[in-house]
Amino acid sequence: MSNARKNKREDVAAVVEERGKVYGDPYQGHQNIGLAWTALIQQHYGMDLDHPIPAALVAQMMVVFKMQRSARVFHADNYLDAAAYADFAEDFQQRI
Repeated sequence: MSNARKNKREDVAAVVEERGKVYGDPYQGHQNIGLAWTALIQQHYGMDLDHPIPAALVAQMMVVFKMQRSARVFHADNYLDAAAYADFAEDFQQRI
């Protein structure tokens, strides 16, 4: 692994650790976001989904959100966050 890639992985790990201290366990947080988004979608469309949006899909949607933001202007934080969310998505999907 190149030094630049290693440094980026370390930066992502640091962001995950720092935000974990503030927001708590990422899996639980993403599960709860999925529940909240499910409720909003169900209320808005007047329908029932057959299951809540899973944590892995929430993390994947957050990657897309961060990439959409970076389409307008460069902000390094978007890429660190997207990498962290991609790591979460990989981990969470393997739990299923």
